[in-house]
Amino acid sequence: MRNIPWILRTGLVVLAVMTATPSLAQSLTEVKVALAWLRNGQYGALMVADAKGYFAEVGLKLRLLDGGPGKNPVPAVGVGQADFGVVGGSNVFLARLAPDPVDIVAIGALTQQIPYAFITLGNPSDPDPTPKDMEGKTVGMQADGEIFLKAIAAKNGVDLKKIKIEVVMATAEPLLVGKVDYFTGMLHNQTYQIEQTIASAGRPARLQGKVWKAIKLADYGAPFYADVLFTTNAKLRNDPDLVRRFSRAVARGLQFVIENPDETVKIVDAYPEQIERADKLAWRYKIQNPLSVSAETKEHGLLWMSPKIWDDTMAYYKEYGQIPRVVPATDLITNAYNPAIRSK
Repeated sequence: MRNIPWILRTGLVVLAVMTATPSLAQSLTEVKVALAWLRNGQYGALMVADAKGYFAEVGLKLRLLDGGPGKNPVPAVGVGQADFGVVGGSNVFLARLAPDPVDIVAIGALTQQIPYAFITLGNPSDPDPTPKDMEGKTVGMQADGEIFLKAIAAKNGVDLKKIKIEVVMATAEPLLVGKVDYFTGMLHNQTYQIEQTIASAGRPARLQGKVWKAIKLADYGAPFYADVLFTTNAKLRNDPDLVRRFSRAVARGLQFVIENPDETVKIVDAYPEQIERADKLAWRYKIQNPLSVSAETKEHGLLWMSPKIWDDTMAYYKEYGQIPRVVPATDLITNAYNPAIRSK
């Protein structure tokens, strides 16, 4: 029953397009997009572009390939199981510089600022924490978070010897029960659990009146792109028009998400196999949408990527031994297919 409203809305949009162009039903080209995680509001631009008929208008039919534990969109795109993928930006150059490289290239950034942060609890009137505040504290992080802590420390004069590190799972539970003072997580993900727990009737007394506060990697660390769209160099050479049409549809979807968050919640909530419900989606887009725009997207259009940010990110990964060398950003990314669609 949940799918009926989405089907009706999508059907009306696509029917209108088909009426104007009778042969469209026969000419739609399926594009497969491999996601890094389960189908949720993080990928709202794709689902909205599908539901609003933006893919159909450029002759495309979207098929999402859900990610999740043990699934990696990079090899799926690399071997042709998917036409495009969505992945964290660093995964692009990690794949290209791997011992067995995958020839992929980024074509647009859905998220301009990485939402990774060191999250703590405080009173609403407390000042926002700074990196130096982590000295003398216990920080809970996932096994792969050390590189981000080093970035914060190196750029802000933090003495790592004064920080106790606890390796924890990607849940805010250690912070909520007081096991750690700071917890590494995504602003548009784990903070929802924190807010829900604080607002619950059965919350512990220590959480009464508390709010979460964050030291954002984007503010204090190295620059990173979060979710980026990517494909193969072979796809760029052999079917540039497909890449151009795909990019346009996604950019229009992202524009709609940013400008119409309330309607976006309804569309994404009803989208088949999407796992987040309306209350979380409404919360998500308040945090996620500002991360999708930057001074450069306002100038050049949504999805735009700065070569300098890519160069700086690679330099940082090289400095901390995560990659053997750096390559020019222009070998890894292209803005050539950007449709120059701007948000208000």
